[in-house]
Amino acid sequence: MRIGSAGLLAALALAGVSPGAAFAQAPAAAPAAPQVKVEALKAGTGEKPPAHSYVLINYKGMLKDGTVFDQAEQMPMPLDEVVPGFAQGLVQMQRGGRYKLTIPPELGYGAEASGPIPANSTLVFEIDLLDFKTAEEIAALRAQMEAQAAQGAPAAGAEQPATQ
Repeated sequence: MRIGSAGLLAALALAGVSPGAAFAQAPAAAPAAPQVKVEALKAGTGEKPPAHSYVLINYKGMLKDGTVFDQAEQMPMPLDEVVPGFAQGLVQMQRGGRYKLTIPPELGYGAEASGPIPANSTLVFEIDLLDFKTAEEIAALRAQMEAQAAQGAPAAGAEQPATQ
């Protein structure tokens, strides 16, 4: 049985509910969760770093007004030890790319000031994703280097002494 709009209004009236009240009690939409904005300035190629990995990056961190608060080249970083928005942005990037990352305060330092960064600051980063390794790859490299050191062999990438 189909009830028309007049029948719906009559049913609401019989139930003692005003038509406006029936619609007013609908739950309000939850506010959207803060999001990191990732813009490709130069697209990378290949895979993206997985969560919990280690990245090698060049970066410049700025406030919205362009004030630089930090920068470094060839900086290794574990994604588990950076602010949430930084990690969320990096896992969306591809190796070899250059990106602009905008992090809302809720995913940065929030209501806490941190060094030259005022409380409730939006953070802007320009990032070159040079390389990344998973925790398992780092552990395997470490084990290989320790095994070579135990055997007295030079570590991978170490220069050999010149022989005459």
